[in-house]
Amino acid sequence: MGNLSVSECATKVYQTASDGSSDLTDLLKRLKPEQSKTALETKTKDGSHFVTPLIIAAHNGNLNSVRILLRYGADIEARGTLKMDDEVIEGCTPLWAAAASGRLDVVKLLIERNADVDSRTLTGSTPLRVAAHEGHLDVVRCLVESGADVNARNDYESTPLMAACYFGHLSVVTYLIDKGAFMDLQYKDAGNTALHDAVKRGYLEMVSQLLALGASQLPNNQGLTPLLHACNLRSIEMVEYLINRPECKKEQRIDALELLGATSANDKPRDINKAFSYMKRGMEMRYEDLAHPLLKKKMEPVEAYQNRTESQTLGELALLEGDDHAIGMEGLIIRERILGSDNPAILYEIRFRGAVLADSEQYDLCIGLWQRAMEKAMNCDFPITEDLERLTDLFGEMLQKGKLLSPNSIEEVFEILVAASEKRTEERMSKNLQEEHENKEQEETLQYCALYLLMIYTKVRVQNANMIDFLQRFLRLNPRNNDRNTLLHLAAWHETPIKEDNVRRVCKLPCVETMKLILHAGCDVNAVNTEGNTPLHLAVTFKPADPEEAVILSEMLLLLLDIGADPKQANKNAQTPLDSCETGEARTILSEKRGLIVMDDDFRDDRKIRSGEYKKRGEGRFAPKTENDPNEDTQKETVTKELSVRTVCSPRDKIWSQTDKLQRCRRLPLEQAKLRQILENNSE
Repeated sequence: MGNLSVSECATKVYQTASDGSSDLTDLLKRLKPEQSKTALETKTKDGSHFVTPLIIAAHNGNLNSVRILLRYGADIEARGTLKMDDEVIEGCTPLWAAAASGRLDVVKLLIERNADVDSRTLTGSTPLRVAAHEGHLDVVRCLVESGADVNARNDYESTPLMAACYFGHLSVVTYLIDKGAFMDLQYKDAGNTALHDAVKRGYLEMVSQLLALGASQLPNNQGLTPLLHACNLRSIEMVEYLINRPECKKEQRIDALELLGATSANDKPRDINKAFSYMKRGMEMRYEDLAHPLLKKKMEPVEAYQNRTESQTLGELALLEGDDHAIGMEGLIIRERILGSDNPAILYEIRFRGAVLADSEQYDLCIGLWQRAMEKAMNCDFPITEDLERLTDLFGEMLQKGKLLSPNSIEEVFEILVAASEKRTEERMSKNLQEEHENKEQEETLQYCALYLLMIYTKVRVQNANMIDFLQRFLRLNPRNNDRNTLLHLAAWHETPIKEDNVRRVCKLPCVETMKLILHAGCDVNAVNTEGNTPLHLAVTFKPADPEEAVILSEMLLLLLDIGADPKQANKNAQTPLDSCETGEARTILSEKRGLIVMDDDFRDDRKIRSGEYKKRGEGRFAPKTENDPNEDTQKETVTKELSVRTVCSPRDKIWSQTDKLQRCRRLPLEQAKLRQILENNSE
């Protein structure tokens, strides 16, 4: 073995331990002490595994290899990474690895050698939890008898009992409860119990066993008891079983039937007839005692639900039979009454009903429902990015099909977007949180949705005060994408992605009208991205494919320059917008404008000469005036004549006829009133 390198020795030992070969003892004997020590400690990359020889031997159930490795001093608490069921688990010990694969003899040996029975992976999983997860009852029994904590919780607050319930291992569940496992512990995030898990998975026998052993029907974080959870999942057999149990009260049975019907009306696959039948069963149960009917709580009418009121009697409910839309809207009202208006559990069905209406081109009703879903999601601190993408694409579909799209609808959606952005920013600042990857993705999505909404908005109506106010609020948050591009960068760049299919069919970039709207709201025309590029840097890369696009290029560049874009500003590669031009047209426009800006500097100095603030000293240079300069009047007259000649010769003297006004826009911070005036002049 003397000819083998350290890594080769380690690989040889790992492979022999993994295979359970009888050559392991001989191999370790032939290694020098330092080689043996290194080989036993080295982790080997084996597919998705990254473990020591002892961990892989324990995982594979090679009992003799485990004995040999321990005899030669392998670390019984070594940590490694294993892949199980497409999940990569970090921080696994040899005991955890043996328990996961059900290697009882190896588990016993490791415990005899004092392995920690409650050792944890990086996510807090113990050997008992993974054994329960996999349904290895014999290993579970061995670990519990050796002192393992039956209520140990991982980082998600899941216990061995919860794991066994979720994966349907009834014998493990019964054993753990008998050994003191708590049945009513709840997950940290959702608040579900082991009974919720059994209900969700449809394990009727397990639900019956848990209830027989005393499990409580606690509500989760959405207020769903296991019974209501079953209704929300449309688990009909489970609902029927639970409502017929003796402990189920009449009011609970009624709520369950009505919720089951409401869910069936607004979920895939839709079954309107079944939905109505469950609603009817619930109503009939309310009126079993005509002298003392169990009346429904009345809800305030909701505009998104067409201000409908829920049926209160069998006669009123009968009027809905056969009307799919009416039954669907009734279902939404029922869900809000039973679950609560600010319960995230109601969101999916509202979105689903909106999608059904969109498919039948009832767009206004769809928009109202999706807006309500967004507002409710925000109240629950749920992200609304997918809702915004859905609505933006819907607006694009409406334009494409020539349907009437109200500007007010776009404004209302944009206002919700701004409110969501403000809320996220406020939360991050108050908690002093760093932007996480997920948060950055959501904020970038909000920025792109804002851009698409503005593009669509310019196609249905010219700017007005409402949209400008909303946009100004949004810009105050300084929204940027991962490349630090502002909204103006995105609107001016032809490579900005339009992710929504229907929006892409009706909108193109660059978009001059959208740029005007963004500038009108006060976006910094010279803001830079991570590469130091201004919007003008990106705008000049546009290559027109036809005369119409050539006009867009010209209008876009003149707009940016008139508002104050600096054609001399260099990016991180020391390139100015002029250096970045991809076409002769762009180069010509910038060259002409660049010359005029030089002229404009001279105009400024000329005014200072006229006011007596500066005098000319040397060619082309100005310095503060000194006392008693006899040549001052002659110098001013000469400079004025030179500037007049330049003005007459300028190819764009018409644009610059109002030099003072435009100079202030280019050289001083943009003021709202002046910017609005320039934009109005451009549009004329």
